[in-house]
Amino acid sequence: MMDSRLLDAAASGDATMMKHLALHDPAVLLGTTPQGNTCLHISAVHGHDGFCMDVTALSRSLLSAVNNDRETPLVAAVTSGRTSTTLASSFLSELALELIAVEPALSKAVNKYDESPMFIAVMRNYKDVSEKLLEIPDSAHGGMEGQNALHAAVRNGNSAIAKQIKETRPALATEEDTSTNTPLHLAVLRDKIDVLSVLLDHDRSLGGHVGVARELLKH
Repeated sequence: MMDSRLLDAAASGDATMMKHLALHDPAVLLGTTPQGNTCLHISAVHGHDGFCMDVTALSRSLLSAVNNDRETPLVAAVTSGRTSTTLASSFLSELALELIAVEPALSKAVNKYDESPMFIAVMRNYKDVSEKLLEIPDSAHGGMEGQNALHAAVRNGNSAIAKQIKETRPALATEEDTSTNTPLHLAVLRDKIDVLSVLLDHDRSLGGHVGVARELLKH
């Protein structure tokens, strides 16, 4: 179990208290909540980048720790953007970038819904985070129900991110989700015209679907 003093410090971003506790007992940093969250998960969700960097320096293993939802601190930070204000989301985005810089391997982890950091970042419109993850060749791009980051860009209606994904990982355009929908199919179904236009700029990889999609764009 996590020391209640460490829990409070992580939630408030009190790195001084965290260091004081670690000085007397380094193992205290490895404590977890009933949900499996470490102090790094908690501070990451709250956007306390200073605390996160300090505790990571003291215990690097926290970076790869997963909670009961199979979330690493990176995934937890990006996922928490669901309920964050615009300002908080900005801080969380910056924190995610810092975590990726410290440990690029975090880009491969997925949560219990099979959502990768890239998929979540695209869904949350974290453009900087998405771009950084795309720079890591073997970063995961999958999401729930067999979707990938390009499906996420379609769902979010973000044509700029869709273009970047299509240019760096063209194969994602032809991947089907569990409902047999490719990103192109999804764009048509959800009437995401701007994203559909981006996908149609790469005709050869989309094969026979292009003619149908072009006709749909006319109506």
